[in-house]
Amino acid sequence: MAAAPARPIRKAVSLATDCSGMETPVMALRNLGVPVKHLFACDVCPRAKATIMANCPPETWYDDLTARDNKAAPAADLYVAGFPCQPFSMMGKQQGFADEKGRGTVFFKVREYIACQKPAAFVLENVSGLMRIDGGRYFRDIMESLEALPGYKVSAQLLNTRDHGVPQNRNRIYFVGIRKACDKGTFEFPEPLPPVSIEPFLEPRRKRPDASALPPKSQSVARSNVVLALKRLKAKGRDPLREPWVIDCDSTQARMSFALDRTPCMTCRRADGHWISNRGRRMNKVEMMRLQGMPTPSEGFKVAVTEVQLGKQIGNAMSCNVLERLFVSLLPAVGLVPQGRLHDRYAAAALAPKAQKCLAAAKGDAAGAVAECQRAGGKGQRQVRQGKRSAGAAGLAASDSAKAPTSKRRR
Repeated sequence: MAAAPARPIRKAVSLATDCSGMETPVMALRNLGVPVKHLFACDVCPRAKATIMANCPPETWYDDLTARDNKAAPAADLYVAGFPCQPFSMMGKQQGFADEKGRGTVFFKVREYIACQKPAAFVLENVSGLMRIDGGRYFRDIMESLEALPGYKVSAQLLNTRDHGVPQNRNRIYFVGIRKACDKGTFEFPEPLPPVSIEPFLEPRRKRPDASALPPKSQSVARSNVVLALKRLKAKGRDPLREPWVIDCDSTQARMSFALDRTPCMTCRRADGHWISNRGRRMNKVEMMRLQGMPTPSEGFKVAVTEVQLGKQIGNAMSCNVLERLFVSLLPAVGLVPQGRLHDRYAAAALAPKAQKCLAAAKGDAAGAVAECQRAGGKGQRQVRQGKRSAGAAGLAASDSAKAPTSKRRR
């Protein structure tokens, strides 16, 4: 007997975003089938505005949140902001709140909006370096500031895009706040999922590339990095023209990295795309969008900027798949969506092969298969902080971007 189709969600969730970028929160909500009342978006970059206006125009647009009167801003159910990461990045000057361009203090305007308009829930995102620079001082300061908001429960967790159904090594800190008056007590950060191959995210390979397939001589840094990476891989007995090694070809030689079957972190400085060894070329923009969990032009996304500008926006965006999995738990936890109505498609895809194995082990007995899966499964997720400062920044920062986040993997 076929399962009854899920009932559509009729009540819209009102959404407000700051530092909106490509507006992946709207993408994630749409992917979940949640109607969105897009109250406002805000970004200082006119090209970000062009992308948002072409794809999900809000009721109100703000060019600069630092000039906005937050007391007069629209009150949203859900507020999402990816406040500037440059002051907290390990690759930058690490100036924190003292950033010479004023980006370090944008967080306090973000907090001001929350204090003034009291959304049912908020999600803030930043780079994992926030946890490490200056001994974790900025992480502690931000947590203390958020925890001081009257009537909110705040938690934070490192989540890596590669652990949530998309093969990109992108470790980010997510702060989640829940207004206590709305709290159902059910929110949990999403469990890490088994790794997936990068191949389905790439355009099909037509033939094995020739060894001479390299970046052009005009791209001397990229060319020398690819040559070096291929040499190192062959020396280790690997076949990079057959295997999908992804090379961060635009980095300095000292920082150059490569990974098998997943991409290194995509950033705005890598707008041209990483090099794919078994394709003999760089990633194209459609592949980059897939590796951020985003819908592509063939799925309705409208490109409103140049190729280079689009690459920068993709690298600067929040991962849509991570937001989607967060919202599956968060929206019902604050009563914005009825319990059991949101579908975690990434978890379902990961569990499908396991379910087949469990069914086989139980010799076709469905009840036995459930029991078999329960014996094989079990949660290993550990939430780093919730409400109280039970673990300091040092404990959270112990896992770097090359390792799993602080939560344990399923076995």
